[in-house]
Amino acid sequence: MTRATRNMMPLVRAAVILPAFVLFFSAGTSEAQLTARALGMGGAYTALARGVHAADWNPANLGLPDNSRFSFTFVSAGASVNNNAFTKGLYDRYFVDGADADNTIYWSARDIEELLDAIPDDGLNVSMLTEVRSFSFSVGRFAFSIASDAAASFSIDKSFLEIPLQGTRINKQYSFGDAGGHGLGYGAVGLSWGQPIPVGFADWFSVGATLHAFYGGGYASTNDTDVMVNLKPYGADIDAAYDVIYAYNSGRLGWGMDLGAAAVFKEKWTVGFSIANTFGTISWQNDVSREEGLFTADSVSVVTDFDEDFTDSTWTTELASWSSRMPPVLKIGAAYTEGRMLIAADYRQGFSENAFVGTKPQFSLGTEWSGVPWLPLRAGVCLGGRAGFGASFGLGIRPGCFVLDLAVMSRGGITPASSKGVAFALDLGLDFAPRR
Repeated sequence: MTRATRNMMPLVRAAVILPAFVLFFSAGTSEAQLTARALGMGGAYTALARGVHAADWNPANLGLPDNSRFSFTFVSAGASVNNNAFTKGLYDRYFVDGADADNTIYWSARDIEELLDAIPDDGLNVSMLTEVRSFSFSVGRFAFSIASDAAASFSIDKSFLEIPLQGTRINKQYSFGDAGGHGLGYGAVGLSWGQPIPVGFADWFSVGATLHAFYGGGYASTNDTDVMVNLKPYGADIDAAYDVIYAYNSGRLGWGMDLGAAAVFKEKWTVGFSIANTFGTISWQNDVSREEGLFTADSVSVVTDFDEDFTDSTWTTELASWSSRMPPVLKIGAAYTEGRMLIAADYRQGFSENAFVGTKPQFSLGTEWSGVPWLPLRAGVCLGGRAGFGASFGLGIRPGCFVLDLAVMSRGGITPASSKGVAFALDLGLDFAPRR
């Protein structure tokens, strides 16, 4: 480990601890790489992010003429949770409403069928995210950010839910191969720069980059999980296997880089694209383990001698080191300004399935109206991605250079009853507009 790396270690460790402390007292409110303004506009923010927020969305925006002269984030924090099956209305109907005096709820066969029909064939998927940015700032074309991010995504095989609701059937084979999950938590320090370049095809053109230093807090991922249960009249045959890697405290710094470009046309159009984590890894040096297991049994029943009839082979391998790849993400955005109205659209594409992002593309469309300059109002929608449809609303309180932005997004439906999840966001900071 070099002296420069050793000198950065306390700062990056602080990126894990300090924002987590702030998140605890700010009651968590966002989604990964979403400021409150971005969330309020459905996630359409690649062409709009300026100042300190450009570091996450598109560092090339730091080189645009309307970039913030100075910006500072006291806290930009948030959380989201969503699933792919159950709406709030369905949950209320079967888990809250209709309870008797003993607080017991009874389901008919039709109720059970409706609950199971709500679950896709590939199982129940649940995703959770938290993100914090704190004490980050930008000065002209330069930005410095401190971040703490955590995400988890897991799936439960539909058969796991069919058995407790419908019971088991003789001479039927149950497969639980769709179960699995990913989790990652890390702290990061980022240095960003945007550089304008004279061109003939645009009024203004800029390129930019963000260099990240990562420090891993925890990682877990299932590489392979498969369970087969074949029920017979007098017992069950079982074959199961799993393979899990988990790690705590990376012990050293990982590195990553984001790249971007942005252009302004006719003073009203801004377009941009960025590739997050063009390279980016966290090298885990401490407490790295790979656990594997095999289970087999024939004709298991209540009289089974598990010591004789059940084969259990599990082993744990302590790994000296192991590297996890940070998820690459492509973002393309465009924004159009007409008077006090702003419209923006984004396309986002992940290239791997992990805790933070999936491979399904996401499209976002958002608008902001500044009829009252210090009280901008926002709305947006998004389609695709891991969470599917989302509708968002937000507002800002921005007298002078003061910034307080708030936003909420309903995932899966517009109304609370049709929602399959929710995201919140809050930003508190300062933003000094460029001199004209």
